[in-house]
Amino acid sequence: FAVYLVSRGYYPVLLVDGKFVSARMFWEGYQAASLYYENVRRVYSTPTASSEALTPADIQLSVLDQLVENALIHRAASEELGNDLGGLVESRIEKIKVDENLQDAVRELYGMDLAGFRESILVPQAEREILAGRLFLKGKKLEEWLPEARKSARVQTFSGRFRWADGKFERLE
Repeated sequence: FAVYLVSRGYYPVLLVDGKFVSARMFWEGYQAASLYYENVRRVYSTPTASSEALTPADIQLSVLDQLVENALIHRAASEELGNDLGGLVESRIEKIKVDENLQDAVRELYGMDLAGFRESILVPQAEREILAGRLFLKGKKLEEWLPEARKSARVQTFSGRFRWADGKFERLE
């Protein structure tokens, strides 16, 4: 059973305030970000773009960073709204018209199916917007809350290539 879980990517790559982030989530995010980046580079390429190109390690760092941010936002939104969070997220997502054009665009831009896009992109974005609204009602801004949440977060990475320090990832290589 353990071999099956590991082969499917259900082992942790991060621990964010006691919650595991799986290798599967990281790998899906990395594949989507890499494909999206290559698509953008292909469309908007310039003669100097090659010298400014992101490396795979840059993209990995960005994906890890986004996974931490998503986990922090999810935790804070859950604390604010409790059981109501799921319903509010669903009400935001259901407004998006799902048709064949959207499915094709998601597959072309991110290399994902709609279910993966929903879980990796739409749900975290909806939670972000909901938390921003709750913070606004308290006279706070997400842009001010997030750096403090990142600095106080307990993040452990199970990679020898990156480490978390002072609210951000650093490369060790």
